[in-house]
Formats: sequence, C-alpha cells, structure tokens
Amino acid sequence: MTERNIFRGVNSIKFNQRFKEDKDCLEYLSEIKWLSGYNCKRCNNDKFGKGKNIHNRRCTKCRYDESPTAGTMFEKLKFSILIAFHIVFKISTKKKGMSSLELSNEFELRQMTCWAFKQKLQQVMKSSLKSPLTGVIHVDEFVIEVQKKVKKEGVKG
Repeated sequence: MTERNIFRGVNSIKFNQRFKEDKDCLEYLSEIKWLSGYNCKRCNNDKFGKGKNIHNRRCTKCRYDESPTAGTMFEKLKFSILIAFHIVFKISTKKKGMSSLELSNEFELRQMTCWAFKQKLQQVMKSSLKSPLTGVIHVDEFVIEVQKKVKKEGVKG
C-alpha cells in the first residue's frame, strides 16, 4: 500500500496503525515537506546533511537546522505531535467535529490547549479553501447559498 492511499476514506484503524509514535508523524511530515526537494529557508542552498534530530535537515552551507514541523501548524507544539495528529484526524473525520472540552477529555490536555490548537487547525483548513479541491469529492452534507439579484427601480425626478 502506498503512503498516498493510506488516507483515502475514513479508516481509523489504518490511521492508528500508521501513527503509533512521534517519530512516525515526523517521518511523514518530512516526506511531505521535502517531497519536491530541499531548499534552505535562509540561503536557498539545496544540499543538506543530518540535523540535530533524525528527521531534521541541516544546510551544508549556512548550517541552518530545520525541523519537519517548522513553518507548519505543528511548529512549537506544547504537547506530543502524535496527539496533535490524532486531534487533526478526529476533527477532520467526525461529521460534527469535536469541541475543545471533548478533545480535552479524550486526549487528557487542558481545555485551553485544545481550544488554541483547534483554532490553529481551523485557520489552516480555512486557508486551504483558496486551493480548489480536484477529483471526486465525497460529502455527507453541504449547503448551497444562492444570492438573488435585486432589481433596483430607478427614481424619476
């Protein structure tokens, strides 16, 4: 099974099998982040070596050490990236989403921590609307808004 096929549909069993530890999440992020090649954020060099951590990349020119989470919604997390991945999966696959209180109870985090991360996730999801979806899209519910054109009658003077 290819990495791209693992997330087709809503299969929590496959998701849980794929993401068991933080290293699984970091490996996945690094594969996605540098799919089309590495370019240093500081000097634009395309050559790198091993960074401080196993999935980091260190520029061979300026020595900038970049994490796979840098510049993503997972940057500077206050909790495990594994928990963050599972929160994203839960929110994006549950029909009605989840409240910060539900997330707090399920993942044993403070409610405000869950609320802040959920806000970050919603901003990311909102910004992704700028890129239209392609291919076959399956939805359970949706709303179509139709704006009526209102004819303005001119006032004769």
